[in-house]
Amino acid sequence: MPVPYRIHKISRQNRGSPGITNPAACTLHGILKFDSTESPHLVYNEYVALRLAQAARIPVADGVLTVAGDGLAYASLEVALPGMALPDALPSQFGAIAQDYPHESAGLLAFDIWIGNFDRGRNLKASLVSPHIALFCAFDHSHVLTNVKENPHDSIQSLMSDQLLILSHPFFKRVSKKNLDHWIKRIAMLDLDVLRDCCVYGKPFRAVSKELQQDLFAALSHRAKNLANIVSAHQNVIFP
Repeated sequence: MPVPYRIHKISRQNRGSPGITNPAACTLHGILKFDSTESPHLVYNEYVALRLAQAARIPVADGVLTVAGDGLAYASLEVALPGMALPDALPSQFGAIAQDYPHESAGLLAFDIWIGNFDRGRNLKASLVSPHIALFCAFDHSHVLTNVKENPHDSIQSLMSDQLLILSHPFFKRVSKKNLDHWIKRIAMLDLDVLRDCCVYGKPFRAVSKELQQDLFAALSHRAKNLANIVSAHQNVIFP
């Protein structure tokens, strides 16, 4: 489903532009993120997670790379609805969200198991109060991929394993096996060249070496093929 983003300011229309569309310059609200001592690969993880989600059509908020401070930063665009406040989802709403958005909820759960996201929590927005407006969108992927464990090597090894990696999730016990299987098959069928393009850039990405990028690609491609087995081994945790 289409996801709208919050406009900060619309400038005067650009009269000098050719054509009949009357384009106007504008700025959007975003949440700017940087690498840090505690999370040295945050920008890479956020960007790769976005590209993986886009490849599999998982409903996550769009974001862009930008330059700030000492180099690349990541800006997650702020989701908005016209004339309506949309706070982060509350735990008391998880059941209603899964009921109103069963397909999307299953997709997000499959994605989080794949990338090892143990920190989904309330990093989710969904429209529940207006039946005529559908919106389901997740955000924040700092604790995934190379940050699953305390160091990148252990994170990669974990992704290569049969571990579920996430101890809790908003949609554990709230999705059907049929819906989750649909997304697991979709992830497993992703083209290897597409996965490689999501992870590997041919040069260091801030503190993420070319070798680590290749290792992550190998781990994710293996985990994608093994996802059905991982879910099957943990059915008692995942399904009602």
